[in-house]
Amino acid sequence: MGNEGKKELHKKILANLLLYLVGTLLVIFLAPQLLIFFMPMIIAWIIASIANPVVMFLEDKIKIMRKHGGAIVIVAVLVLVGGLLYLAVYATAREVYVLIKDLPYLYEDIRGDLLNAMAELHRKIPIIPENLDGLFKEKDQEINNLVLTFFDSLKTSSLSKVGSFANSVINMVVLTILTLMLSYFFVAERDKVKDTFKRYIPEGIKKFWNVAVNTCLRAVGGYLNACFKIMVVIFFILLIIFGVFMRAKYAWLVALITAVLDFFPFLGTGIIITPWAIYCFLTGEYLKVIILVIAYVICLVVHRLLEPKLVGDSVGMSSFATLLSMFIGYRLIGMLGLIIGIPVGMILKAFKEQGVFEPIVRGVKILVQDFNEYRKY
Repeated sequence: MGNEGKKELHKKILANLLLYLVGTLLVIFLAPQLLIFFMPMIIAWIIASIANPVVMFLEDKIKIMRKHGGAIVIVAVLVLVGGLLYLAVYATAREVYVLIKDLPYLYEDIRGDLLNAMAELHRKIPIIPENLDGLFKEKDQEINNLVLTFFDSLKTSSLSKVGSFANSVINMVVLTILTLMLSYFFVAERDKVKDTFKRYIPEGIKKFWNVAVNTCLRAVGGYLNACFKIMVVIFFILLIIFGVFMRAKYAWLVALITAVLDFFPFLGTGIIITPWAIYCFLTGEYLKVIILVIAYVICLVVHRLLEPKLVGDSVGMSSFATLLSMFIGYRLIGMLGLIIGIPVGMILKAFKEQGVFEPIVRGVKILVQDFNEYRKY
């Protein structure tokens, strides 16, 4: 290949690399805004995806028309999901309200228990300080200052918050109605919507979409679904242990927070159970310590039994690639990166297997090879 041919080839490679770079930047910076903007449509599509199999069953077996069946199933799905969400939010909000109301008394109880525990330990081990009341008094003043600042901020912004809340309620009602209408449309006119997309979407985007749907979305959806199932199982196990065996006052809330933290890699249930067990040990509640240790072991065993089957089949990555994705995600955006690092790694792996990155790799190799030849003398 002559010099002119190489120059033209280099221009094409650089143009493609620039195009991929611009596309990557658009995905990073523009995609989140587009996701938020089209969120009602995405939710409507998810609802329609859940309702469509039932509509097809009604259409095939009971011979009900798709439009009528779609309306029936969408309403039923919304009633079911809305009822479950209402119960969950109500139970959580009620316990949060009770916890906030009881925080001053709870703080006094914990302080008194710890002071008594420290005095008891001092009698057994003289090197341990006997009285930490001065430290607690200092913390009392700090907490009082924080509480006063918080209430002052509430007073100054109460009117604006009322107006903002009213606007939010109106927007939520409008978006809910639009989402329901879109859900019905996606179910009732499913074939027409698919034909329209096939007719007007360019071939390049179709190929990209097929790769995304057939590999990435299924893998990421499977991974998140598996993590959610594990979180739900852990939540109910902890709810039974905290509520039935320990008679904990905030069993629902503590179980929910612990199960959510178990979703985060490297955190797990121990981040809540371990300090709680230490506190119970210091206050002499040894039965609760045993129950908490058993709860931790049960959750650990259940997690280890479910994770290889549910998550392992969905991830499809080696342990090193999984850890590398989590490490890079954490270094880039912190704790959130620990969660989204694995799905992003799965997407990149799927794209690599489909040959999406092959032109980029081949072009970079050509540029590097020609540059190495050029600098020789």
